[in-house]
Amino acid sequence: MDALNTPTYIRLRDQLRNDIVEGVWALGAHITLTELAKHYQVSQNPVREALLQLQGEGVVAMRMNRGAVIPTVDALYINQLYKIRGAIQSMLAADAATAAKPADIDRLVELEDMRRSAAERADIPACVIANRDFHRYMDGISGNRMAVEMLEGRSALVDAVRRSKGYGSERLEMVTVQHAQMIDALRANDGKAAAAIAFEHAEMSRKDLLAMLPAP
Repeated sequence: MDALNTPTYIRLRDQLRNDIVEGVWALGAHITLTELAKHYQVSQNPVREALLQLQGEGVVAMRMNRGAVIPTVDALYINQLYKIRGAIQSMLAADAATAAKPADIDRLVELEDMRRSAAERADIPACVIANRDFHRYMDGISGNRMAVEMLEGRSALVDAVRRSKGYGSERLEMVTVQHAQMIDALRANDGKAAAAIAFEHAEMSRKDLLAMLPAP
């Protein structure tokens, strides 16, 4: 946890969210206040506040005096989340194309290089985190903090599924192509192109992840 001037429960909330993506806490797991306080070496009060924040994001479901449960994610959840993500991220991409500065483009290139390097190593956990960092930064360029925060929580659950299931045989190559197209659209301040690519990117990700789930 970082940013020492940030309240403990906020830092803990962000760490918990990231740890769910990274598989520290499994989907479907029941996590108690005592367990979390011991793991993160904090008192139970910030743990409780962090869980309440995450419940508001849809990341956990609180249980009276029994901590919280991390939801499981099924095909319906993935289908709905990615449709929401596609709509919001296409809007954010259009705004980002207008707002992007050269330093933003440089940073996106750096983040994509890290994601591509992880993909080439077939390091799926690192690839998921790097991909999350790329999209978080790109979405943030828009300046629409409310929309970014709407995506943050529930996207973490889907990213946790992606980490466990991996990618289809051609998906990582297509991600490389589409990320490059997004960067080019932002560099050209082409909001229409950026929005179209972002929407297509989310749709293809949705279909790929659904295909990775076991047949019902």
